[in-house]
Amino acid sequence: MEKKRLEYMDMAKGTGIIGIVIMHSSTMPESVVYWISSFALPFFFLISGMTMSCSREKERGMKAILCRKGLSLMIPFFCFSLISVLLLLEQWKKGLSDWETVRAGLLSIVTLKGFSVFWFLPALFLSECFFLFLVKKLSMIGTCLVSIVLTVVSYMANGALSEQEASVAAFPGLSLLTDFLRTFLRAAYALPLICAGYYLFEKHRDFWERDEKFSIGRMAGGLCLFLAGIPLSVVNGSVDFRTMAMGRIPPLEYLSVALSSVGLLLICKNCRPFKPLLFYGKNSLIVMATHMDFSFVYYAHVVAYMVNDYIPRLNRVCFFVNVVGIVLLLEVPCILVINRFFPFLLGRRRKAKT
Repeated sequence: MEKKRLEYMDMAKGTGIIGIVIMHSSTMPESVVYWISSFALPFFFLISGMTMSCSREKERGMKAILCRKGLSLMIPFFCFSLISVLLLLEQWKKGLSDWETVRAGLLSIVTLKGFSVFWFLPALFLSECFFLFLVKKLSMIGTCLVSIVLTVVSYMANGALSEQEASVAAFPGLSLLTDFLRTFLRAAYALPLICAGYYLFEKHRDFWERDEKFSIGRMAGGLCLFLAGIPLSVVNGSVDFRTMAMGRIPPLEYLSVALSSVGLLLICKNCRPFKPLLFYGKNSLIVMATHMDFSFVYYAHVVAYMVNDYIPRLNRVCFFVNVVGIVLLLEVPCILVINRFFPFLLGRRRKAKT
């Protein structure tokens, strides 16, 4: 029997992916972007841990896990990365880009480093697979301890690589090896969040799976937890998982993500299903892969500036609404077309007609 899909998780993912669109829209103050970048994308690591517990993936064999994860994460990585490289190649032919940019895009696929937002998929694939390997072999406490140790070691290793970056750049082979190693280091950075999400759901499965009526207490608690992550992220400063910059005090980043993530999930769990959020949440991978590299953000800025010139009294808030709104509108036909005609881009088979 197919397990019931938890809609509040899709709503939370929809909120998270809209946050990423806002982060890349270049319409918000720097301080707001710092907070969004410290929460919106890491949130997907935590919720992936909850999803693995919900679907009881621990009970599957490693071969089946690798196949499922490879199809759902690595196939989209290679497909969308290749499409983006082809777009770069087209720009190079028109003289709008240089060959070095195209070459860097190709090498980022080979090393799994990923360019633009695509680095997220190999990092999530490796992190999920290694976590499931650990949780099959070790106890709950053992898995948590190993995850923390690996993250600390990876943090130190990344610092050592960064110190040697200038000298390594002179040797192409070593530079490629460094990029490849950083793919695994990113996966280790994500382990504590996946671990937290998995055990949060595992220990309170009845609560997370239970359908409940609206509760003022839970809503208030969710808002408090969500807002509690903001001052922590402000104190910690700028965070970027792609470059593995974890701010001034890295543990604050993990605490901030955990608090805001649980808060967002509680808020969504207390709300009725909201179709737009469900739509973008279920298709968050497509939105993540296309909003930047299919130039949706660029086209949204062009239209927003045209509107602003036509109605010059529009303030910054209206400009922000225009940009983000246009991106989300452009995503709708893109999502429908990919799901209908090109599901192989997502590692899925095309549905047979009945």
